[in-house]
Amino acid sequence: MLKSRGYTGRTDHKVDSKGRLSIPALIRKDIAPGQDDEVAVVLVPSGHLLLFNREYWDTSIQQNIIDQEEKIGKEKVWRAISEVSENCHMSKVDSHGRVSIPRWMLDDTGITSDAIVIGLFDRLSVWAPDRHKKWKAEENLDPIISAIGLY
Repeated sequence: MLKSRGYTGRTDHKVDSKGRLSIPALIRKDIAPGQDDEVAVVLVPSGHLLLFNREYWDTSIQQNIIDQEEKIGKEKVWRAISEVSENCHMSKVDSHGRVSIPRWMLDDTGITSDAIVIGLFDRLSVWAPDRHKKWKAEENLDPIISAIGLY
């Protein structure tokens, strides 16, 4: 279940030649509150990245996966853990507020230099601009947003 940490909005960023992405300053202290804090960077099947606060990743996301054992079975949980772990990278936030993203993740997401960072309540989503535009065009979200009672 999503728990709001207050991450919302969209910002356009650059990824430098070393694969470093600046975390938006307004949320940096929350997603990486201490010096040398890590952020979980996860490649997801829809072709973008999710960034999580390390503590939230350890205590909520990982535990939620483990807690699914009774519902979906031990073997499926271990397969999910394997898939998620293979597509996850822990990145220290440097003194300039940047996270390092492995080249293979950038290649798999199509992120070259431009990146869109979107706050999704309890995580950040990082997209290549063209993939984000295509993904948004795949479905009319107005009925879904209406169904959840926002408008």
